[in-house]
Amino acid sequence: MMGAEKEVKTNRADRSIPVHHPDDMDVDGQLISHNVWVQGHRTSVRLEAVMWQALHEIAAREEITIHQLITLISDKQGINSSLTATIRAFLVAYFRTLFRTAGDFRLRPMNS
Repeated sequence: MMGAEKEVKTNRADRSIPVHHPDDMDVDGQLISHNVWVQGHRTSVRLEAVMWQALHEIAAREEITIHQLITLISDKQGINSSLTATIRAFLVAYFRTLFRTAGDFRLRPMNS
């Protein structure tokens, strides 16, 4: 069964990132590249469709843009780690925390 494509508008000059909405267990491993803005700089990120969908779900839940979310994630990036590896680790940590707290969890603002 195939997922659907949908355009998601961002705050950055009306740029949009197409979001593939995979079925819940559609994890074929195909990498999809998107340009994102991290701390004011454009960079390319390659992730699986299910990872992009998870990022968009978190951004919507946290009421921030995908670019703001990836910037928050990049702040946690280690010296010897790639951004994509940091994103994947963040996604696991976020959903584990969400599961363990029965949904009573939000990202804390970085400057608070």
